Amino acid sequence: MSSRYLSAALRYTLPEPAISWLRGQVAKRQLRQQEEQLVRTVGAATPLAQSKTQNGLKYKVAVIGAGGMGQDQCMGLKTMPHVEIVGVADRNPQAIDRLFRQTQLSSAKGYSGAEELLKSERVDMVCVATNTTSHLAIAQMAVEAGVKRLIVEKPIGNSVTQARRLAQLCADRNVKLAVNQTRRWSPDYAAIKRCVEQGYIGAPRVIYAVPGPGGLAMIGVHWFDLIAYLGNSSFAWVVGSLDTVEKPNRRGPQFKDPGGFALAALQNGVRAYLDISDDLNRKDLFLVLRGDAGRIEVDERLRVWHLDHPSLGRRTFQFSGSTKESVNFIPVAQEMLSDAAPSCGTLEGIAALEAVVATHLSSTRNSAKICLPLQGPDSDPEFAFP
Repeated sequence: MSSRYLSAALRYTLPEPAISWLRGQVAKRQLRQQEEQLVRTVGAATPLAQSKTQNGLKYKVAVIGAGGMGQDQCMGLKTMPHVEIVGVADRNPQAIDRLFRQTQLSSAKGYSGAEELLKSERVDMVCVATNTTSHLAIAQMAVEAGVKRLIVEKPIGNSVTQARRLAQLCADRNVKLAVNQTRRWSPDYAAIKRCVEQGYIGAPRVIYAVPGPGGLAMIGVHWFDLIAYLGNSSFAWVVGSLDTVEKPNRRGPQFKDPGGFALAALQNGVRAYLDISDDLNRKDLFLVLRGDAGRIEVDERLRVWHLDHPSLGRRTFQFSGSTKESVNFIPVAQEMLSDAAPSCGTLEGIAALEAVVATHLSSTRNSAKICLPLQGPDSDPEFAFP
């Protein structure tokens, strides 16, 4: 019997103080049930894809790019007992020597480029960890060499049109491709997404992300993707503005990746704001997801997130995931060596790239609204993203 009908029935048999006490007990029980449900929602284990075995044989994996991300990928892959890193390619032999030394890879071979590696090794998966301007060309080269699994670092590339061509090539050749936008595999953001889906903040209305300074392609692409992930929709339009004073890129003068800010809307009506401007001075990695009945605040720097609920009040949860790129790469690789579809594939990777490109286009057009997906010549420009 509901509390409303219980109160109506008891009104004729019990004095008002007793009825008030019973109402309080019902309310406490309902609150306790809500708290227990919240704990189950947050603590539910995200099912991790398990890599398939190959009758005792190891998967042969190659890493292309021996910089920081290539090193992190190798460190993660080394922990997987069914994986053998057979080769690492980079144009800089010193970078390969440094990676081998720091990761203690003894059996892998070093190659002077992706083409040489792909001609010499038959691999089950290729991980592309080069600069963005070469992502698409190397990925295409791997597909044409017969590789069936690819992990490409974010952003997927520097041209929307060429990224779409790669996606079509992968579909035609039955190739599985993941874009390493790592928050898609985060157990913490999975818990936050479950809370949103189960109505703990009501209907989502606004997502406000201010991660701090950084390039829109290198850092902002993660947060555009996170907005789409938590908002459960693709982007409808973007209005943006780039920083007018661009700092030199640490990867070299040939690369350009300014900061800036963007106002956006998702196809389902959720509004979004992303600010990654240089004048914010420091990275705070802060996000607020506001609904019509509550909100969620995420502070990645402090490794904590808060849920404000109309009846439960404020509840705080510690992050459980790792801060190490090498550890965060493991579930990506595990998923790619399983039968599961990638949590972040070409569709999601291209959508995040389009949001970055739309911000650039809007800024050059006096902050005009750029509708997505990009159409015609708007999808053609190539950018010098690092």
